[in-house]
Amino acid sequence: MSKMLVVVPPAPPPPPLGSLLRNPSQTFGRDEAVRTITNNGFVECSWAWEHPELQRGCYFNRVCENDAPKQCQYYDIPGLLQVGPTCGPTALTILLNATQRTTTPSELCAEAKALGYTLNGEIFSAQYLFELTRKHLLLGPGECQLYKGRLCCDKVKELLRAGGCLLVPYDADVNHAPCLKTGHRAHWALVLGYLIDSRDKFFVIARHGKSSNLAVWSLDVLSESNGNLQEFAQPKGYPCSTLFVQPPGGIGGVLGLRERAILVNGLPLPIVHVC
Repeated sequence: MSKMLVVVPPAPPPPPLGSLLRNPSQTFGRDEAVRTITNNGFVECSWAWEHPELQRGCYFNRVCENDAPKQCQYYDIPGLLQVGPTCGPTALTILLNATQRTTTPSELCAEAKALGYTLNGEIFSAQYLFELTRKHLLLGPGECQLYKGRLCCDKVKELLRAGGCLLVPYDADVNHAPCLKTGHRAHWALVLGYLIDSRDKFFVIARHGKSSNLAVWSLDVLSESNGNLQEFAQPKGYPCSTLFVQPPGGIGGVLGLRERAILVNGLPLPIVHVC
């Protein structure tokens, strides 16, 4: 009997590196993928492989790509996407839900409407959002403060080092990072941690309602953006006939957004210490 020759085809080539980075789970389980890729030196920010969201945030924002930070800690709080111009209530909801004060942006918007703070969910006053924050967080005296001044300062840095959080208004660029648009792209974010790189540059770790990813931004850049909030512009996608509530003096006034933030400490949450 003649023997049959069996030809075994060669194994298919591995997927392109770019495809693997976008979807590592196609060839590995998620945890194995991150470990395998980083251990082989394929991905920057390998120091954070045990914290995939943080690793992704640092990678996309080009922070600590090659060297581990000197210090890094944050609250591992789930994000929440906003619906409509509700960035302020959404940022506050992210914080409240993490502290077991279950609520929704819609509920906060309804309350803010009843108080005359908003018409469509917008909050163009740090004072207004501070009043909602203080009411719902139920913290002790001094654990929720309305801050006035530059964000890039020792007080804010010490608050973050001590485990505090910030609700911060800023101008959001097309990628939602801080920019300088004189307030025309005003947006709210929740700062829930910090990172200090090998050159002692201070970064904040944040969430906001326009992305499900963690954001990692320079504190100095965020401070400049917060300080340039001077004038209102009709939000994109809303006709001029749609009215929005501005505080007396506008967003650059005493009750507005410029050089304002809400400082929160005493949170009953575990802190993730990375470095």
